[in-house]
Amino acid sequence: MADVLPSQLMNSVLGKLFDVLTNGDETVPASEDNFFSWATPGIPVEESDFEFLSQGLTGVVKKADVAELSSAAGPGDGSTPPPPLTPAQLDQLRAQDTAGLYQQAENFARLVDFVPDVTSASNDAISRLSVMNNEGSLSDIYRYTLRMSQVMKTDLPEETKKKIADFRALLSTTSTKKNLIDGTETEVQGPSPLTQIYFEKMAAYEDAALQYNSRRIDALAATDPAAVHYWAMNANILRNRVKAAMADWVSNGYKNDYEEIAAFIDQVMQRDMALLKEEYRDELEKARLTGLASGSDFFYTALVPGNFATSSGWTEFKFSSGDFSSTATSNYSTKSWEAGASGGFLGLFSASGGGGASSSRSEYNSSFNSDYFGLSFKMAQVPIVRPWFKLAYLLSRSWRYDQNNPEAKDEFVSDGGKPPKGKMPAIPTSIIFVRDLNLSFGESSGFSSFVAESESSHVSAGGGFSWGPFSLGGSYSRSSSSGSTERKQGYKFSNQGMAIDGMQVVGFKCHVLPKSPDPLPSIKDWI
Repeated sequence: MADVLPSQLMNSVLGKLFDVLTNGDETVPASEDNFFSWATPGIPVEESDFEFLSQGLTGVVKKADVAELSSAAGPGDGSTPPPPLTPAQLDQLRAQDTAGLYQQAENFARLVDFVPDVTSASNDAISRLSVMNNEGSLSDIYRYTLRMSQVMKTDLPEETKKKIADFRALLSTTSTKKNLIDGTETEVQGPSPLTQIYFEKMAAYEDAALQYNSRRIDALAATDPAAVHYWAMNANILRNRVKAAMADWVSNGYKNDYEEIAAFIDQVMQRDMALLKEEYRDELEKARLTGLASGSDFFYTALVPGNFATSSGWTEFKFSSGDFSSTATSNYSTKSWEAGASGGFLGLFSASGGGGASSSRSEYNSSFNSDYFGLSFKMAQVPIVRPWFKLAYLLSRSWRYDQNNPEAKDEFVSDGGKPPKGKMPAIPTSIIFVRDLNLSFGESSGFSSFVAESESSHVSAGGGFSWGPFSLGGSYSRSSSSGSTERKQGYKFSNQGMAIDGMQVVGFKCHVLPKSPDPLPSIKDWI
């Protein structure tokens, strides 16, 4: 019989989980730039919280909502079905679903819009989830960096500059326009004859193509016999018109010449860091959305794949007393949690009471018999996708903070130290989800005492259990477009263990950034 503390068990469990997630061995060595921050306790979520990932932000009419609205209109006499919903009612349901999708997107974006505090992480790349609160959110810092940064000034060779000027002269002309009122003259730029002919021939081709597609669609729809006959008899003529318009565009409309000139100018100018920075700023603004309930802005963020919650690609994880015996004597057993979880909090069983001023928390750290210990769950590591966040810019050596700004000139995104310091020394890159969690302790009197005490003092008051990063059941709140709602995480327990249904976030995989900015010393001119 082996009596161990909950913290010792948790140390071993997360040690094995860390090895599974990083796949570190001689063949595939683990990355030294990544670490895991574990939520304490886990964050319960539901499959419906991620509908926006697969459905998008456009609402649909769902059967459950139709049934609810129909029953609210009146039960009828039972012999006849309720009347169909009106177009206005259907639009109402779509609008409600759309509002819910936007609320889901906002909730998730805010969940992952944080900067992990790497100063609380141990040297073994594991820590309790801790968030930097002094610099703002990840999106705030990235937006600040784009606004307060200088980029390398790009000077094109004189020969290239002359070629661009000559090409631009082919695409546009400068003329003098006289003001009829005061007689003053101003220079205005307009399209050159080459450009005008190019767009005229392009318009003729698009007209022919649209006519072809329109007649083809009418025939495929087969709602008008005349349309079907027209296509059968005249499709060749329409097709020839499209080919002729394209040939005319190429031969007389300078199609290839215009597009080659435009491509050359675009390709050369894309090397300009100032243009690239402006493109990144534009992509950030395009991802900006405004929350319906909060009225605050957030930036759209997603998970890939979007259907992860309903997919079959979850990994089975099991931990038994035998695993504890092996990890207890391994190097991992010497890794300290105290650096990232003050007082070993990650290893304590805890139970919390209901919310509000009367909320209370108790911790149980008596020993358990590990001989019959078992833990199993399904897990998924899902990448976080931020289309607006360009890590390549932060890692580029062609930018720096504005040296003319006394507040920003000495700042760092990351100073590259160990541990790194700065405004954003690390970023969360993946979320660790678990579901169908089962925990067993056999005939452990310690666990029996913990369950009995927690059930009487906390669960009855709307609280729940947690062990390290695992939420073991209880009540929690979730905000929605219609306000905050109370949900219960299902669980079953006995004197020998617990079974927890549902899904929860237990932690985040985080990436440590190297020194940034780290401009090249050879760059002398900045804009």
